Amino acid sequence: MEKFFSLEWFKERLESSVDRVLDERIGAKIDALIHLAEGDGDIPRGVGKEQPWKAVRLVNESLTVVLQDGTILNKPNATEEHYQRVKVAETKEEILAVIHDKEVAREKEDQQEEAKRLTAMAEGLNKLALLKDFVINEDSVVLYGTSRSIPQLLVEKFTQVVGKHTEESVVELEDALLLDDEYQGLKNFFMWCCLNPRAEVADSLYKFLDQNGMKITKQGFFIALRNVVVVKGTDEKGIVEFISNAYNKVKAVWKKNPHDYRVVIVNDNHYSLEKSDSKNSDGTYVGELTDLYLDLPNMKENRYTDNWTRTFDIRVGQVVSMPSASCDWSTQDCARAGLHFAGHTAPYVLCGDTTVFTLHNPMKVVGIGREKGRCWEYLPFMTTNIEEANEIMDSNVFDFLQLDEEYAIRELEGLVEKAKEGFTAETSKYNFNLPSISTAEINSIVLSLNEMKKTIAKRVSLVK
Repeated sequence: MEKFFSLEWFKERLESSVDRVLDERIGAKIDALIHLAEGDGDIPRGVGKEQPWKAVRLVNESLTVVLQDGTILNKPNATEEHYQRVKVAETKEEILAVIHDKEVAREKEDQQEEAKRLTAMAEGLNKLALLKDFVINEDSVVLYGTSRSIPQLLVEKFTQVVGKHTEESVVELEDALLLDDEYQGLKNFFMWCCLNPRAEVADSLYKFLDQNGMKITKQGFFIALRNVVVVKGTDEKGIVEFISNAYNKVKAVWKKNPHDYRVVIVNDNHYSLEKSDSKNSDGTYVGELTDLYLDLPNMKENRYTDNWTRTFDIRVGQVVSMPSASCDWSTQDCARAGLHFAGHTAPYVLCGDTTVFTLHNPMKVVGIGREKGRCWEYLPFMTTNIEEANEIMDSNVFDFLQLDEEYAIRELEGLVEKAKEGFTAETSKYNFNLPSISTAEINSIVLSLNEMKKTIAKRVSLVK
């Protein structure tokens, strides 16, 4: 059962589900190149393609290379491996990478990557200026329909995402960005930030997420971690762990609709997953995966609490909240007034015996420290452990963009009223050090966010 829970299990099943054809001729060519590299002969090159060196000699651990332009390069303390790498090099840059120390080569690569990044940013910023989503002033970029300037780090991320697109016309580019999940996620994220009555959140939250390895979903929410405590005697058979892992990994790794799968019991009470339309079953039917996940809050096995007060009723699939008025803004990691969350890069994920992935609306963040943040509401959506959480957060296989449709629909209900209430309550408690946001801006942002409903409905109909 442990193997099923792992990200590797889902990756293996994903790979085995794709038909792959091995071209034996490519393998033969690779073998031939390796054979020649290990021998004394020169590697044959394509017609008209000149090798970058005139001569290569390895004498007494001193490697000397004469380039085609007459440049002489020398590397002391060289090995046979260095010699062979120069012989098969096809460019001057490959030779220089062998001759120079690793630190020098790495520094040059870093400089080249930085140059590429800055070039892409410049191209992206030029494209950003053409888009209706942004207003670019002399020293700031503002999200259209708001008075909030976008933080520099988030602007850089926007330019990187937009800069990847090659569409020539503005109309084509905007059409492409409508289908770009990462772009839409960043845009939605900042709109939610603007609805947070603490203006500091809009200014600082993205940097905090980036530094702590947290992910943003397509609907603009973010993923974090926290530890909880198992209530004694619950989930002894692992049903909550199985259902929450299976449901979210089917969506995020396989990019399939969980509605198309069912859960069965096989081999001495081990849970397994089957296609719902399978005519033959390998086990005893438990239920449809989506139905089971949505029913998790009602399962008696699904009971956790917090390590500090032992008073919170925490269940996977059910929102955990506290009165927002009881929370205070603070930049201290260990301030108590709020529900804590952290990223996988922090040296700890808070106290408790079970780690859960949590989903957060930026509108409901109340404090940002260095490695931990606090909010007045979050949704625990999947159990995990520190080792797997690190793998998932660092993996491109697990697509966090696909996880939050149901939560988004819930958050959009009565959003205008909830946002206005939050601003009214907050302005009575604090003085803003950044501009507040007007009623007209709230209405404009909510109107844009409500476009999610159409997108979600379309996606649910396509991913099956």
